[in-house]
Amino acid sequence: MKKFRQLLKQKGPLVIPGVYDAIGAKIVEKTGFEAMFQTGYGTSATLFGMPDYGFIGATETVENARRICRAVSPPVIVDADTGYGNALSVWKLVKELEAAGASGMFLEDQRWPKRCGHMQGKEVVAHEEYTEKLQAAVDARSSKDFVIVARTDARATEGLDAAIERGKQNKKN
Repeated sequence: MKKFRQLLKQKGPLVIPGVYDAIGAKIVEKTGFEAMFQTGYGTSATLFGMPDYGFIGATETVENARRICRAVSPPVIVDADTGYGNALSVWKLVKELEAAGASGMFLEDQRWPKRCGHMQGKEVVAHEEYTEKLQAAVDARSSKDFVIVARTDARATEGLDAAIERGKQNKKN
């Protein structure tokens, strides 16, 4: 597995361009970036010509990740949206993303069907439900080198203080 966690420990900023297909990933690799992430919006737009409103599921996300990871050497982090279901779905998704070659995933706290972070109409789940999903992701990974990025959209729905509090709680977990 590609070691994204080692890159996070380096001093200075780590620029991680977003990609949505293998050719874009090859371009990012050829230009010298050390890592990249598979965008949810880009994946939805590329596969279906649709915005990131929950049109893609785990199957499309994993298959696209597999194609991208096979094409490049740098670590690929995958936008896994809300995990496409409950904590059990997240557990299965982590196993599949690891098998596809991903080095980690973003997991957001929105209610399904989700909305892209920069679009209107977002709702977040109760933090307890999100914590269960995060714990399932941690339990499922076969290596601590698989990085799980907890992401909140609470600022848009509950305000900055709530988003900061969720971040602090996620760090404890």
